[in-house]
Amino acid sequence: MSGQHTSFAHAKIQPPLPRQGQLLARPALESRLRDALPAHRAVLVCAPAGYGKTALLVRALVPPPSGHGLAWVSLDPGDDLLRLLECLFAALEAFDPPWRVSPEGLVATAQRGDARGRQQAVDDLVNALDACELERGVIVLDDLHHLDDEAASHFLARLIERLGPRWTLVLATREEPCALLARVAAAGELAQIRESDLQFTADEVQAWFAAHGLDAATARTLHARTAGWAAGLRLALSGARGGGAAIDRAAFDFLATEVLAHLDADLRAFLLDTSVLHELDATRCAALTGDARAPRWLHEIERRGLFASLVDEATGTLRLHDLFREALQHRLQVERPDDRRALLQRAARLEDDPLRRQSLLLAASCFEEAAASLLAIGTQLNVRGAAPATLRLVEAYPPAFAAASAEVQHTAGVAKLSLWRMHEAERHFVQAESLYAARGNVAAAQTMAARRAQIMVPLGRLQECAAILESLGTAPLIEIEARLIAATARMWLHLDRGETRAVAPAFEALLQQMQSCRTVGEWSIIPPPRQTACPGMAAPLLRWATGAIAVTGDEPAPLRALAQVALAWRAVWLGQPQRAAELLEAAAGDARWGGHEVILHSHAIALRAVLAVLRGDAAEAVRQARVRIEEHPAGYGDWGLWHVLYFAARIAAAAGDAPTLRGWLQRLLALQATLPEASPQRLRPVAGLQGALADLEGRRDDAAAHWRDVLAHEEAADLYGQSGEVRVRLAAMQLRADARDEAAALLRPLLQRAADGPRGAVFAGETLATLARADWSGRLDDAEQTVLRDWAAALARPQVPAVAPAAATAPPATATERLTARELEVLALIARGQSNKLIARALDLSLHTVKRHVANTLGKLGVASRGQAAAWYHAQQPPTPH
Repeated sequence: MSGQHTSFAHAKIQPPLPRQGQLLARPALESRLRDALPAHRAVLVCAPAGYGKTALLVRALVPPPSGHGLAWVSLDPGDDLLRLLECLFAALEAFDPPWRVSPEGLVATAQRGDARGRQQAVDDLVNALDACELERGVIVLDDLHHLDDEAASHFLARLIERLGPRWTLVLATREEPCALLARVAAAGELAQIRESDLQFTADEVQAWFAAHGLDAATARTLHARTAGWAAGLRLALSGARGGGAAIDRAAFDFLATEVLAHLDADLRAFLLDTSVLHELDATRCAALTGDARAPRWLHEIERRGLFASLVDEATGTLRLHDLFREALQHRLQVERPDDRRALLQRAARLEDDPLRRQSLLLAASCFEEAAASLLAIGTQLNVRGAAPATLRLVEAYPPAFAAASAEVQHTAGVAKLSLWRMHEAERHFVQAESLYAARGNVAAAQTMAARRAQIMVPLGRLQECAAILESLGTAPLIEIEARLIAATARMWLHLDRGETRAVAPAFEALLQQMQSCRTVGEWSIIPPPRQTACPGMAAPLLRWATGAIAVTGDEPAPLRALAQVALAWRAVWLGQPQRAAELLEAAAGDARWGGHEVILHSHAIALRAVLAVLRGDAAEAVRQARVRIEEHPAGYGDWGLWHVLYFAARIAAAAGDAPTLRGWLQRLLALQATLPEASPQRLRPVAGLQGALADLEGRRDDAAAHWRDVLAHEEAADLYGQSGEVRVRLAAMQLRADARDEAAALLRPLLQRAADGPRGAVFAGETLATLARADWSGRLDDAEQTVLRDWAAALARPQVPAVAPAAATAPPATATERLTARELEVLALIARGQSNKLIARALDLSLHTVKRHVANTLGKLGVASRGQAAAWYHAQQPPTPH
């Protein structure tokens, strides 16, 4: 979809080509269909197999009139929402929709698994369609009955309701999609063409058959026998004979067999063999059958009109009618069952589409071979945010095989881990580890053990995590995945144990492992916000984020936005709020474009809360913290909630909101009674909150006592850099008591680690400013005093910007100034009428990068379409002298 090779067969988005003499003209019905388009949101063409639904659409719609657009998607058995959207967006590329969210991002948003995500994806798609430079547009979904996916049905139902007046959705199906069309039908916005409309009249049959040299009496007889059924008429025209008053599906199978019986034996064998393919082209058919005469046979199939449509004239690619293909497959199964399995296997190895390859192997009952490729497919889907599609693949396996397959269990575990279904993921990894070990696959068993260790941390079971890591440490880990995951689990274990000084060295060790890694999946080990505040994290965090952005390239993967968020956290702890706000805005833009706003959401809320504190907007800071608590996912577990509550309480304390701090602190203390492995070490940070509440309530001695307890267990209590904030606040207390030596002693350890920045002391900006104005002569050296003044100046409130949840549109007057040099180049080429592909070629950019530049340009100009952008550009040019 972004200019790279698509994972599906291109024939899926190409309408069959109308061929002279192959399709009977039905001018009245074709006119009725065309007339229905501008007056209806949807057109339903519904009839059993063989009634000429596709033929009607081709005759009526291909090619579209000048200024009109046609996007065609042919659906296959097993297609789901993911495949539908991939094909649809690829089919729409010809019209250069001005995407404001990338097509990949829309797929990710729609695949989230919730109604809000699907609605958002539909709305963004409709906005892009409305802004296309077309007089009218039609989207055809052929063979809709193959789309057996509830999420896809919900998506299409909303799409139909939201389509603008210049677009119509045409659905061709064997089955009634009642729920999908109920609302538009009730509103009178649905046109319908049914079985009775598609039946050929006696006059039509007589005209058609006369053109092929058959007399009127024969035509009337065949019309009576077929009841006007297109498939039966085509078979009769191909030479079928037989009695009976009508032709139904069973009769079709019989007549298809009769047609095959009259064919050349080699052509018949070729048809049976190639029936396992979705599309027929000479190269693939020859490779499948070993028959060098494949081009001749394909020509003969088309010449005889054997229920095949031409979908690509350049390659001569044909697609067999489903009904005929199914009849051929049935013959193949009856006559040569062993050959069928071998042909399906061979077809799978020739198939570029990984999802079709899976279905072919499963149809051949080659479950082991299918499972061997499943993990790679699932990994790619998960990286794109399509874990639900991975689970649909898993569900296609027979339950008994899936339970006994290490690869299937492994794939299911990783998918559920990405969906935060931790307990289920753990069960899959346990099963996969046992199955791999039983096979003697030590490397894969180690990887599964590392995955289990990783899961133990968010589940709060640190002792189990430590035991697994200790067991893994007895032998070298073979796979890079095992080494990466084990290193990650070890780092997280230090973090959750309160061993904050060990976190940065553990992260350094992980980065060493990652140096040889080149994939987005391998770099997708995201440091949580509390990790970014650990001492010594500034340098390795910068190296990780730089590497993650580089490996992402220009693809709209969530890793890019998350890496920028990590850099924003780094900037916060270094005392650079302006830079943090800029990075957060950039991350939000990347997340919007990539459709990953949900993934970024919790991180962004937390950052906005901190930035609100730093600019003195207490109410907004507390509001953001409250939203984060309310939206906390249940799958993160009780320890996850504990950390969210702790962070929120820190925000309330920094905002000076004693009642809110008191309420959240009470919730935190109540939750601690139910936490697994709630050791005193892990709960040390709470003392800092108790000190903050005492300070806000005027209980200074109590506050000092709590804060000194924090420093007595400084490493364990240093969550979100709390020890730095405590040192600053205690130093201010001592300064007020004129105990300057003790105040300086409290500050010195913080100031001597200037490379880490103020870290948690950013929550005490005003107190830092007070300390910076004090006289520290003879107590702090010049370098320490300079660090103190620099931090105070950086955190001065006028310099801390607000960051809106969404980027605001620039006023037109300043648009030119906001456009980058590259965006101006792209705009100039848009104004010259060049397509995205031509712009990409002219500027030596990827198609995906061009789309992003177009989206940015339209946003900065405040316009919706390429045409409006071109008009704006021309209006800015100086008048041409005559």
